[in-house]
Amino acid sequence: MKTNKWILFMLGIMIFLTGITVQTVSATVKLEATQLDSSMAYPFELKDRNGKLIRMADFKGKVVVIDFWINRCAPCLALSEPLAKIRKYYESNKDIVFIDINLDDDADIWKYCLDHGDVQKNRTLYYTDSLSISLSTAPAGFYHPITSYYNMKGVPRWIIIGKEGEIIERNPPRPLPEKNGIESAGSLRFKALINEYLLSSSKKAKVR
Repeated sequence: MKTNKWILFMLGIMIFLTGITVQTVSATVKLEATQLDSSMAYPFELKDRNGKLIRMADFKGKVVVIDFWINRCAPCLALSEPLAKIRKYYESNKDIVFIDINLDDDADIWKYCLDHGDVQKNRTLYYTDSLSISLSTAPAGFYHPITSYYNMKGVPRWIIIGKEGEIIERNPPRPLPEKNGIESAGSLRFKALINEYLLSSSKKAKVR
């Protein structure tokens, strides 16, 4: 009986300490996020699949579209095709960069998804493609400060960043799949928003 009580006591201590650890990590993430200028993009430093460190600062002078996703996210898969078509549409435009950030806490899962995709409605779909720079927040996963900074509650989520690093749009229109070969209103509005800023940026550059 004493042994059982001792085990229960130790389990209680472990749960208590675990709770403190989780709360501490969460509080640290929020503190770091609030110390930054909320009008500017989060200054991330993340690794690609080859271990190369990629920084947000590397893309100054370009419009940046960031796509957040996670493994086993059905909406992420469903919207991957229209987003791929948008990337293809801008493939020759050197003033825009597409980045996708995986929020899984396991880098091996992320890399597997990049190579093998996932099955939805008996079709293999891919979360992203070679026209996007793929990065990961592992091992932090969804606890990475970037999610708190952008006040993220779930995925998919997109952020559009301007050429000077300013946040243009935190919640752009959803690029929904085509219907009967007709591009969705969400995809059209998504591109219109990008085009508007690309045009306004080029005008500012000429004035300078």
